[in-house]
Amino acid sequence: MYAIDLSGKHALVMGVANHRSLSWAIAQSLHQAGATLCLTYAGERFKSMVEELAVAVPGTLVLECDVTRDDTIDAVAARLAREWGAIEALVHGIAFARKEDLEGEFVATPREGFQMALDVSA
Repeated sequence: MYAIDLSGKHALVMGVANHRSLSWAIAQSLHQAGATLCLTYAGERFKSMVEELAVAVPGTLVLECDVTRDDTIDAVAARLAREWGAIEALVHGIAFARKEDLEGEFVATPREGFQMALDVSA
């Protein structure tokens, strides 16, 4: 038995990009503890990878959610409300910044680039 019993609990895990993602490791631990999972992905680029990983965790929902678009956030919330009723755990493991905003000195990061990174990653 896992040290924490999350049987009957539901966990939404955002930020799984591949098998090396911290969010994926957290998702596996939540599953081992008994939680039912929903993994989200942002765009077609990540869809097949997240779907492949989800196969290892029976009963996992895989939904698109681009956190820069309120409609996809609302769609995930509505779907989980219908299917689960409640979410007992939320993992926000998404991190993003445009490549050009990561180059050079931090103090030279444009305001809009910094805002985008905060909007997605926090």
